[in-house]
Amino acid sequence: MGYTPAMSPPRVLFVGRTTLDVLYRLDQMPEEDIKTYALDLQAAPGGPALNAAITHSLLGGQAMLVSAVGNGLWAAPVRSQLRRHSVRLLDLAAGTAYETPLCTVLINAADATRTIVNPPISQVALRHLRASWAAEMPSSWGAIPPVVLCDGFFFEETSALLSACKNAGAALCLDGGSWKPGAEELAGLLTVAICSERFGIPGHTGGPNGDSDALFAWFATKGVPYVAVTRGAKSILACDRGRRFEVEVAKITAADTLGAGDVLHGAFCHQFALKPDFEPALRRASEIATLSCQSLGAQAWATQSGRAMTG
Repeated sequence: MGYTPAMSPPRVLFVGRTTLDVLYRLDQMPEEDIKTYALDLQAAPGGPALNAAITHSLLGGQAMLVSAVGNGLWAAPVRSQLRRHSVRLLDLAAGTAYETPLCTVLINAADATRTIVNPPISQVALRHLRASWAAEMPSSWGAIPPVVLCDGFFFEETSALLSACKNAGAALCLDGGSWKPGAEELAGLLTVAICSERFGIPGHTGGPNGDSDALFAWFATKGVPYVAVTRGAKSILACDRGRRFEVEVAKITAADTLGAGDVLHGAFCHQFALKPDFEPALRRASEIATLSCQSLGAQAWATQSGRAMTG
């Protein structure tokens, strides 16, 4: 499996959150009420959907991002990065006072764990999309793509369009980092759910660090044929229409795990859009996500490896 110049670039729609992340790499997490200096500093656009869209683009795909960016202080670097990677943007915050969230990320160099501080949740009303692909998307981007990724953010604003994509035959993939409002309704639209072990279902025993069998069972009741649970450096547990398997994660010295899940989702969507074969796509995505953990930032893997990994 893989993209080659002779093939049409796979197209994927990414729906969800965009941020600007300021990453501080520290030799250890600071105590309270002290001053310290970071080992490294990087400021870069982030967010699950944005990182996944850029990953797909780095792998040779065409990406459209539906998100909220707005025109605040941090919008310019986000828009610049999207243009650099040829990711098209439909901005739910266009014409509003919404500001791109600025997130502070503290990375412990000793074990590559990260602590994220988010700004307060914005109360600005955003645009609600209609259930019409032709009415909402630029005609130059073509018809509904074969794969759509949702990270659970902005479900209220995008649910009508997501339903239209599902009805047109697109495979909807969930980036389930954590439970979010609307997740139960969204589950009924899904073809694929790739969740972290922290994805907790209210009233059920799955996550955080709970019973993955409960997650598989719950998604099965929603009619989702393909489900996977990521567990950091441990193997990925997966279920393909009732058949269980594991994807071993290579042992590495991690530099930064922030965004590894986003990279995995973007790489998975790229592979699944090329060929809708769940297990091979998941295994390839795991390889690329593991590579991303060996450098600072969610996109440095492509630069430091000399080229985007394409297949």
